[in-house]
Formats: sequence, structure tokens, C-alpha cells
Amino acid sequence: MGITLQDIEVMLGVPVDGLLVVRKTNLKWKDVCTELLDYQPLDPIPHPNENKSILAGVSIRVNWLEARFGSPLAVDASDAVVQQHAHYHILVWLGSVLFMDKLAEQVSVIPLQFLNLISDANKYSWGSATLAWLYRHLCKASAKKTM
Repeated sequence: MGITLQDIEVMLGVPVDGLLVVRKTNLKWKDVCTELLDYQPLDPIPHPNENKSILAGVSIRVNWLEARFGSPLAVDASDAVVQQHAHYHILVWLGSVLFMDKLAEQVSVIPLQFLNLISDANKYSWGSATLAWLYRHLCKASAKKTM
């Protein structure tokens, strides 16, 4: 028995028809974070008492995001700040529901490139991307050396 694309659509309520969610490999993820979140993660070097950097490859630490966007918006927040908070909330939702990792400490910043215009997000086939992500991580989890 396996999970199908129809299962993803019914269980998660995400579109399975639309543009493909394909990662652009030539992006500088620090720059993407700066452009859409208005925060630039520190250089990828370990911090004291931590064994991982804030931005490692395409994954960003959730606690770093929460520290910057966890407080409520001010009533008189500008449109740019509202957009940044919207990017954060959508990114965390995508990372915690559709594109999870096994520890839930990090989220992938790959979806940020599709959220430049938030109104365009519904044009993509998020269900197909979710199913591909799931199958990829099931393969990784079943590797002999995985703990």
C-alpha cells in the first residue's frame, strides 16, 4: 500500500494541478531570505552551544525564524512588514506540514522562491511536491545506516 497523489490532495487539501515546484539551484539562499524576510541569516558557522548553523544548505532553523517573527504585528505595520510576516507564516506552515524533516528543528527555504508574490502560490502543484518530498525522505529513512 502506498500514498498516492489523490491521497495528498484529499488529506492535506493542497492543489495537485498547476505549475511544478522545481528548485532553482543557482540561488543564494541567504539573499532569498534577505529579500523576502528582510533578515539575513548569519554566516553558516556553528554558534556556541549549538551543533548547527542557522542556515545550512537550504534549511533554516525554526527557532531563529520564531525569534524574529514570533511577536504579533503592530497595528500600523507597513505593507512590506506584513508581507514579510506572511512569508514567515507560510514558510513555517509549509515546513511543518508539507515538507517536514524528522526533528522539526529546521524548515526548507526552497518554497520561499515560489512566494515572492504570495498571490501566485496557488498556481503551483504543492501536492506533487509534497508527495515527491515524502518519497525522497522515506528512501533516506530506509537506508541501512540511518538511525
